[in-house]
Amino acid sequence: MLKLFSILLLFLSVFLSETPDRNITLSPLGSSLDGATSISIIPTGDIYITERNRHRFLILNSSGIRIDSVGRQGRGDYQFDSPVSINATNGLKIYVADKNNNRVQMFDRRHQYLSSFTSEKLERQDRFKPTLLTVSPSNELFVYDPDRFLLHKFDSNGNYSREFNLRQYRVRNLSHLKMSGFVLLLFDNREGLLHRFQSDGRYLNFIAGFDGAKAISGTPNHIWALFEDRLEKFSHRGASLATYSFNEPLQNITDLFVSGNRLYVLTSNQLYTAIIE
Repeated sequence: MLKLFSILLLFLSVFLSETPDRNITLSPLGSSLDGATSISIIPTGDIYITERNRHRFLILNSSGIRIDSVGRQGRGDYQFDSPVSINATNGLKIYVADKNNNRVQMFDRRHQYLSSFTSEKLERQDRFKPTLLTVSPSNELFVYDPDRFLLHKFDSNGNYSREFNLRQYRVRNLSHLKMSGFVLLLFDNREGLLHRFQSDGRYLNFIAGFDGAKAISGTPNHIWALFEDRLEKFSHRGASLATYSFNEPLQNITDLFVSGNRLYVLTSNQLYTAIIE
């Protein structure tokens, strides 16, 4: 009996050490926002945020001070109509999903307009309504179109590569699209499911248990899920590793970004940050 009790204690100590629960305090970074929808951070620490209600994207430095903004409402170059998703890659190219203008606009590191991805670039498609986008480590662009349940892929030179028909994988709703290394993470928040794809389109699996999550983020070896009252860390296969509880719950969460030991949480009106121990 004593031996059995010792084994049980050992198991509990290992389990608790692998899934620690810690408290973290989120601090506001920068000024208030108006309809913020998406965040991307480049290696220099500069922060890119789409502001849907002001039809622009902002660039903040690592301290949250605004250093530039691009856009106003319209249909021309440098203009947007409800931009909803941004990926600034490594800072050399910036992609913005310009939803109501039916295009993705691309800018260079100086925030100069380069070109747009429209339905004319797609194969057998005469409509394009981009709502989510992400970029792989090899600079391939992936864009989600909810009207057709399609995920479009462009190569590193901007040439159209292929489409993934998500209906065949029973992906009915997609709220976030991220990368974890070279693995695509497709998050269905209605079903609480995280679908994993290879960047070549091969379906890997789905991971259940994300009910209530508001946003996800991927790092090379981990998956992060954001809830109103906590952040959870998972292995790339979905094993729970740690929980970080907030002092106060958050409302109107729109996006999540994890870089190194720093957490960034975006709501519709504020950016928050914290250190992850």
